[in-house]
Amino acid sequence: MRYSATTPGERQRMLDTIGVSSVRDLFDSVPAASRTRGAAAVVGPVPEATLLAQLDAGKVVPPRVALVGGGLYRHYIPATVDSLCTRSEWLTSYTPYQPEVSQGTLRMYYEFQTYVSMLTGQEISNGGMYDGSTACIEAVLMAKRLRPKATKVLVSAALNPQYIEVLRTYLRFQDIEIILLPFDRATGRTLLGNDTAQVEAIAVVLQSPNTWGVIEDTAGIAAGAFRIVVVTEAQSMALLKPPPADIVCGEMQSLGIPVQLGGPTAGFFATRREFVRNMPGRLVGRTKDRHGTEAFCITLATREQFIRREKATSNICTSSGLMCLRSTVYMSLLGRKGLQELARQSARAARAFLAGLEEVGLKRAFSGSFFNEFVVDCTARPQLARQLEAAGFLLGMPLDSQGLPHHRLVALTELEYPAVAALIKEVKTHAHAS
Repeated sequence: MRYSATTPGERQRMLDTIGVSSVRDLFDSVPAASRTRGAAAVVGPVPEATLLAQLDAGKVVPPRVALVGGGLYRHYIPATVDSLCTRSEWLTSYTPYQPEVSQGTLRMYYEFQTYVSMLTGQEISNGGMYDGSTACIEAVLMAKRLRPKATKVLVSAALNPQYIEVLRTYLRFQDIEIILLPFDRATGRTLLGNDTAQVEAIAVVLQSPNTWGVIEDTAGIAAGAFRIVVVTEAQSMALLKPPPADIVCGEMQSLGIPVQLGGPTAGFFATRREFVRNMPGRLVGRTKDRHGTEAFCITLATREQFIRREKATSNICTSSGLMCLRSTVYMSLLGRKGLQELARQSARAARAFLAGLEEVGLKRAFSGSFFNEFVVDCTARPQLARQLEAAGFLLGMPLDSQGLPHHRLVALTELEYPAVAALIKEVKTHAHAS
């Protein structure tokens, strides 16, 4: 589908129909004092994010701060992502069954798969999943197909609690028992336990960085165990070494997808080549047509994916295609160096802010290495978080419901990097006033 702009004649006929002489007349209802005359006073060139901050500086509504993560993260998204992804050629979320009319979409999926394989260090990736939680359960179900006699799956208690609930919902009908592995209260890392139990299980499921923001020792999983590593903060993969795993899966939201009230998002799923016929979802391959021209098509797809669902390797049919597109465009714009630099800014912002919290008497709850998210113990100043919240400053996510009273899960990204000194100053101001 092509976009055709209206002609001057068509615009004039529309103006005549509604009874005005020009487009400018449509804005007469806006008070003259609120309208800008002439060009905006912008000093440049400046980065896009800086420009938008300058344009927002005159807003009457006071800025709000929300240092909240827990599975979804605020990152800056270049305007180009929105511009390219709203083109009408992409306006479908359905798997492109007919390659002759879907080469653009199929190429996008192929590039998405390539980027995910590069980020995860795995040999092969599929064309996306619904979200991180369903990617996680699909990984466990795939492991079960590969290890049909095993009946238990070892799951870290430091896996995102919503992911654990999705696992429980699915596996209660699969005769698969979930064994939760406790975490070390000092480091925040998962206690893997007995090597034999790991090897005999369907899989060992770890999240890294985990739900406390701690980077797990994925290399510590027993040799011979089936290793599933889940990533909810995808930006971390640009900076951390790929984990040793049989499946790496998780959430793509951090790479070009807004938080948008919790969804939609997109999941990713990457594994070893030898497991490709058991991999869920769709896989797009590159080939040549009868004219020798490069072409793309869905490959290794079975009819059961679409009609006899009880026999399918996966029921992921309608994908989060538009969300995968956003991630693909985002990654293509930033490239390896751009993604790494943003990840460094997120990590630096988190460390600088933690140092500021420690100066007012708060302390980090776990000692394990972290990326851009950490748990802070607010016991020393129990009123501080509420005072900040009253001022429009949300100091992380409360963890009372997870058995950690007076603890907050705090996340910072590259958006906070330029302003981290101001954030620390505001925290200190409220701390001294209390």
